[in-house]
Amino acid sequence: MKKYEIWMAKVKFEDTQGMKERPVMIWNDQYYLIAYKMTSTDRGDNQDEYQVKYWKEAGLSKPTSIRIRKVLKLEKNDLIRKLGELDRRERLSFEFRLIP
Repeated sequence: MKKYEIWMAKVKFEDTQGMKERPVMIWNDQYYLIAYKMTSTDRGDNQDEYQVKYWKEAGLSKPTSIRIRKVLKLEKNDLIRKLGELDRRERLSFEFRLIP
């Protein structure tokens, strides 16, 4: 796993014991796996989300955004399959959204 890769992963619900398969974007895996939750739900102009411009090139099946405030701590066995990676043309734009 590398930074900016997009994987389908088993993600636990925040308020119950269940889990759901959903895309995540890998941020690092130095000590444990850190990823950002992603969603296809359109929340309008939300400052806490980064709308992926090149979602098809990233291996996603529909328009998706990265939920900047939804950082996940995952284990490697939570990952199911690699979908693709964030397009090089938008990586810097995403990182600028992280700056408070």
